[in-house]
Amino acid sequence: MINHYLGYININLKLKNRIYTVIGFIGNFYMLYLAYRFFENGRWVRGLGFIAVFLIFLYFLIMNIYYYFTTKKAPFDISPKIEKLLGGKPREAEENERLRSRGNRGRQSVVPSTGIFEKNSILPATIKSNQRETHNIQVLADQMIRNNFVVADYSGLSDDEILDHLQSSNETEMNAIGEGMPFPYFELREENSEANIYAGMNQMNLMRIGRVASVGLSDYFSAKKQYELYLAQAVLIGGPRKFAGRSSLMSEEAPYEAKIQMAYKKREDEATQTRRRTY
Repeated sequence: MINHYLGYININLKLKNRIYTVIGFIGNFYMLYLAYRFFENGRWVRGLGFIAVFLIFLYFLIMNIYYYFTTKKAPFDISPKIEKLLGGKPREAEENERLRSRGNRGRQSVVPSTGIFEKNSILPATIKSNQRETHNIQVLADQMIRNNFVVADYSGLSDDEILDHLQSSNETEMNAIGEGMPFPYFELREENSEANIYAGMNQMNLMRIGRVASVGLSDYFSAKKQYELYLAQAVLIGGPRKFAGRSSLMSEEAPYEAKIQMAYKKREDEATQTRRRTY
């Protein structure tokens, strides 16, 4: 019943587990009382059975106190062996893997294949992708993950840490790849009255991932009459994500998408161009 009512409140998972630990102690000592009553009535076998269950539960409740109420390592902790027996990774192994992942991520330095542009020369732009182009984005995302170009592990955060981050930042969700990762190589091609975006692991293996739908408030070719346009950035975004549910963290599979930015430079009028050519 307590679990049911806690479901109406979106509270931290760690706090919820602390509440369950306290309730567990109350229930466990009630079992000790039942064992006493069995002994009092001469039911020694049943009483010893309740004592055995009480001691087993007491051990795991003490482990919970170490895990949810302190930062100390619990002595005689057999939970890693139980996790391994059930097919999961021991907590230490997961923590080491998370630390290695954070370390590798910290060493990554990604420079766009098109170079670096000043912030004041960037225009917001949108990309539209048809069904085939959306499929190409998913294929390219898988390649990037397989080649460790992008790490889809929620920045190495545990579910508790993700929930804490969402609640403290007022964000609604977190994607496995974070805020996104630039494609290893990308370029813009004007083809058949369309400004198509191509991306790939390298220049030899490019796939079309969409077309430029708008630059600022105009379409691409209207904006091009006023500005010289360059594809400044093409980023992989989206994919699997986690968000805060009513009582716990929820997971959802979502497709990967592409996001772009355009750099611009105002076109010179014909008189200015003529003077430059004269000089």
